[in-house]
Amino acid sequence: MASTIPVTIDFSGGAEFLVKAKVQKVQIPADSTLRDVLKFVRDNLVTDVHRMNMLLNEDASEVAHGVITLINDTDTGLLSEYDTTIEAGDTITFVSTLHGG
Repeated sequence: MASTIPVTIDFSGGAEFLVKAKVQKVQIPADSTLRDVLKFVRDNLVTDVHRMNMLLNEDASEVAHGVITLINDTDTGLLSEYDTTIEAGDTITFVSTLHGG
Protein backbone atom coordinates (compact mmCIF):
# COMPACT_ATOMS: atom_id res chain seq x y z
CA MET A 1 0.00 0.00 0.00
CA ALA A 2 1.40 3.39 -0.99
CA SER A 3 1.93 5.87 1.80
CA THR A 4 -0.09 9.06 1.89
CA ILE A 5 0.29 12.48 3.47
CA PRO A 6 -2.35 14.87 4.84
CA VAL A 7 -2.82 18.21 3.08
CA THR A 8 -5.41 20.95 3.07
CA ILE A 9 -6.78 22.20 -0.24
CA ASP A 10 -8.51 25.59 -0.15
CA PHE A 11 -10.55 27.13 -2.96
CA SER A 12 -11.56 30.82 -3.08
CA GLY A 13 -12.40 33.70 -5.37
CA GLY A 14 -15.21 31.68 -6.97
CA ALA A 15 -13.24 28.44 -7.40
CA GLU A 16 -15.10 27.02 -4.37
CA PHE A 17 -18.28 26.76 -6.45
CA LEU A 18 -16.66 24.11 -8.66
CA VAL A 19 -15.78 21.66 -5.87
CA LYS A 20 -17.36 19.75 -2.98
CA ALA A 21 -16.33 22.20 -0.25
CA LYS A 22 -14.29 25.40 0.11
CA VAL A 23 -11.69 23.81 2.40
CA GLN A 24 -10.90 20.13 2.20
CA LYS A 25 -8.52 18.04 4.27
CA VAL A 26 -7.42 15.12 2.11
CA GLN A 27 -4.80 12.40 1.86
CA ILE A 28 -2.63 12.38 -1.25
CA PRO A 29 0.17 10.00 -2.23
CA ALA A 30 3.54 10.81 -0.66
CA ASP A 31 6.02 12.41 -3.09
CA SER A 32 3.21 14.15 -4.99
CA THR A 33 3.97 17.30 -6.94
CA LEU A 34 1.60 20.19 -7.51
CA ARG A 35 0.82 18.70 -10.93
CA ASP A 36 -0.28 15.48 -9.18
CA VAL A 37 -2.52 17.54 -6.88
CA LEU A 38 -4.21 19.10 -9.92
CA LYS A 39 -5.10 15.65 -11.22
CA PHE A 40 -6.31 14.66 -7.72
CA VAL A 41 -8.55 17.74 -7.64
CA ARG A 42 -9.96 16.90 -11.08
CA ASP A 43 -10.58 13.24 -10.23
CA ASN A 44 -11.82 13.59 -6.65
CA LEU A 45 -12.99 17.10 -5.79
CA VAL A 46 -14.49 18.84 -8.83
CA THR A 47 -18.27 18.57 -8.88
CA ASP A 48 -19.06 20.97 -11.74
CA VAL A 49 -17.30 19.18 -14.59
CA HIS A 50 -18.96 21.44 -17.18
CA ARG A 51 -17.11 24.46 -15.79
CA MET A 52 -13.91 22.72 -14.72
CA ASN A 53 -12.06 24.77 -17.35
CA MET A 54 -12.46 27.75 -15.01
CA LEU A 55 -10.08 25.99 -12.60
CA LEU A 56 -7.92 23.58 -14.64
CA ASN A 57 -6.83 23.15 -18.23
CA GLU A 58 -8.19 20.23 -20.25
CA ASP A 59 -5.76 17.56 -19.04
CA ALA A 60 -5.38 18.99 -15.51
CA SER A 61 -1.67 19.61 -16.05
CA GLU A 62 -1.96 23.34 -15.24
CA VAL A 63 -4.41 25.72 -13.62
CA ALA A 64 -6.62 27.81 -15.86
CA HIS A 65 -5.68 31.35 -16.84
CA GLY A 66 -6.59 33.67 -13.99
CA VAL A 67 -6.11 31.14 -11.18
CA ILE A 68 -3.37 31.85 -8.64
CA THR A 69 -1.93 28.83 -6.85
CA LEU A 70 -0.29 29.11 -3.44
CA ILE A 71 1.47 26.55 -1.28
CA ASN A 72 1.55 27.65 2.36
CA ASP A 73 0.68 31.20 1.24
CA THR A 74 3.61 31.34 -1.22
CA ASP A 75 2.89 31.86 -4.92
CA THR A 76 4.02 28.73 -6.75
CA GLY A 77 5.70 30.99 -9.32
CA LEU A 78 8.30 31.66 -6.62
CA LEU A 79 8.74 27.92 -6.02
CA SER A 80 9.18 25.19 -8.64
CA GLU A 81 5.68 25.78 -10.01
CA TYR A 82 4.05 22.49 -11.04
CA ASP A 83 7.11 20.45 -10.06
CA THR A 84 6.97 21.61 -6.43
CA THR A 85 6.91 18.60 -4.13
CA ILE A 86 4.03 18.66 -1.65
CA GLU A 87 4.84 17.90 1.97
CA ALA A 88 2.70 16.61 4.83
CA GLY A 89 0.66 19.43 6.36
CA ASP A 90 0.93 21.75 3.34
CA THR A 91 -1.97 23.98 2.42
CA ILE A 92 -2.58 24.34 -1.32
CA THR A 93 -4.78 27.31 -2.22
CA PHE A 94 -6.47 28.01 -5.54
CA VAL A 95 -7.68 31.60 -5.98
CA SER A 96 -9.70 32.54 -9.03
CA THR A 97 -9.09 36.13 -10.08
CA LEU A 98 -11.74 36.10 -12.80
CA HIS A 99 -15.13 37.55 -11.92
CA GLY A 100 -18.25 37.89 -13.97
CA GLY A 101 -20.29 41.02 -14.14
